[in-house]
Amino acid sequence: MQTPIFVVHCERIPRRLAYYLRFSPNDQLILRIKELPDDTRKWSGLIMAWEVSTPSLYALIKRYKGSNKIHFDFGNEDSRKVFIQQIKKIEISEAEKRKFIAELNVKKEHWVKYKDELEKEYVKYSEQCHALLNEDVKLYPHQIVAAMFMNVTRNTLISHEMGLGKTLSAILYVEMNGFERVVVVTPNSLKFNFYGEVEKFTKSNSHIVNWKKNKCGIEDAKYIIVNYDFFNPSNKDRFKAKWDKLKIGKIDAIICDESQKLKNTKANTYKNFKKTFTKTIFKGDKISKIFLSGTPAPNRAHELYTVLHEISPTDFATKKYFQEYYCGMVYDYNSGWGYITDSMEQRFEELYHKIAPYTHRKRKFEVLTDLPDKTYQRILLEMTDDEQRIYDEIEAGVANEFVEHPTRNPLTIMIRLRQYLTSIKVKHVIELIENIHETGEKVVVVDFFKESLYELKKQLGDTAALHTGDQSVEERSDIVKAFQDIKSSIKDFLGSIQTCNYGLTLTAASKLFIMTLPYSVGEYDQVSDRLHRIGQKDAVNIYVMIFPDTIDDYVFSSIEGKRKEIVKVIDNEDYTSNVSESVLSDVINRIKEKYSK
Repeated sequence: MQTPIFVVHCERIPRRLAYYLRFSPNDQLILRIKELPDDTRKWSGLIMAWEVSTPSLYALIKRYKGSNKIHFDFGNEDSRKVFIQQIKKIEISEAEKRKFIAELNVKKEHWVKYKDELEKEYVKYSEQCHALLNEDVKLYPHQIVAAMFMNVTRNTLISHEMGLGKTLSAILYVEMNGFERVVVVTPNSLKFNFYGEVEKFTKSNSHIVNWKKNKCGIEDAKYIIVNYDFFNPSNKDRFKAKWDKLKIGKIDAIICDESQKLKNTKANTYKNFKKTFTKTIFKGDKISKIFLSGTPAPNRAHELYTVLHEISPTDFATKKYFQEYYCGMVYDYNSGWGYITDSMEQRFEELYHKIAPYTHRKRKFEVLTDLPDKTYQRILLEMTDDEQRIYDEIEAGVANEFVEHPTRNPLTIMIRLRQYLTSIKVKHVIELIENIHETGEKVVVVDFFKESLYELKKQLGDTAALHTGDQSVEERSDIVKAFQDIKSSIKDFLGSIQTCNYGLTLTAASKLFIMTLPYSVGEYDQVSDRLHRIGQKDAVNIYVMIFPDTIDDYVFSSIEGKRKEIVKVIDNEDYTSNVSESVLSDVINRIKEKYSK
């Protein structure tokens, strides 16, 4: 007796390249469907059918090629012909994609070789590059290399460490191509900085969106500068109306300064950015996206994904694959915390080589032999008995809250500890500043909490200037200028970490006090590099204020641990800390363990 043919009923889903599959229970077939890519198939319990994309259905059918035991039934001949036509279009598209990838791979090999050649032969491009800028501009070799590299790739991540002049490299790229329309996206605090750089280095016009003191209208500007907050609206129609109102039209390029601001794929900022800067907004459909960041992955390697996807969606197609394949991230369905990381599955060296055709990375020690090294010094402070007692009570309460409210935001819970510690550091900082004043030097102090900065201002008087969110962007710009002026009476720059972590140049000082460490490696480095930049003539000393065996110690240890992963991806080097690490590596667990005894 002949075995009956197993039938799979295939119903086309209207207006989609997908089908509903219905069939009698069959473990083998279900297993093969589950082997298809996750995003191309799903079970729909409401209609008791599998939803499978057309390409995956075709792949499934090919698995049974030559078999006379199974039949995929499309209902009628017309439906079967539609499926065949869809497959032919897909095969043509796939062939074109394979051709594109083959050509892209050839280009990538050339870009890497060209980048290496530029390092040796940049001198022959120096004269023509300098001719594009104002007469008094002095280009460093790495800036010429970066601009020439952008000129061939057009979509690039310039990952020079802070203070190496990434902005000028991007401006040079724009000028050498004769672009007429470029959108520049910056943090709010940096828009005046970029505006000033264009004015200083070129004869081109700039326009800051929603600034009343522009020297030209948006229609006459080559560089249109807008901050990331502009892309924040959650209502996409409201954002589109807001964007359309600018009447920017077609552009030659988009430049994103401090591009790590786009790291969150779920944030409105990135969603609106992605929808806006598609192929159609660029003149002649020639895409050019330039990303600038000294810390492109402030905390973890997976934060590179958004920028890399924007640069090459072919190489970095999906976030899920990027996280799992390169970063060793596996979704943990049991813990409730999302992804967990398996360090044995990380492929950071492979990722380093994968991004090489799209990135130009320079570190200070490679390009500025005359730039003094930064010296980090932990200033260990001592509490009074009363201060220790109060701290212990707060810390015990925090540990208890972790246990009783495990889903509550731990950063919110721990903020009381950090606020208390910064309040009792003020007297110590005042004493240290007074010692430095005796030498005639200027000082920078940064903190997360503006209350401590206001207390410092109160005690230091007219020699100090505040740079926090309470001051307008223009006021903060004036404060920086005054501090940088050697004739100014301003000797002490008191800034919040939130307003001091991007773009500022504070080379008038060589002493920096960090009262409360950021949780992020990127923010930590950004703040310290306000002093350690081009133009700095003295050795830079960075003093981190720490009470031993407190949350200060725990955060310091955590930051040093995170730095290891980032250095491996960006620089392809194993990390060696130049400062002694705390024995405590995890802030929350350390507090829990301390009070679980």
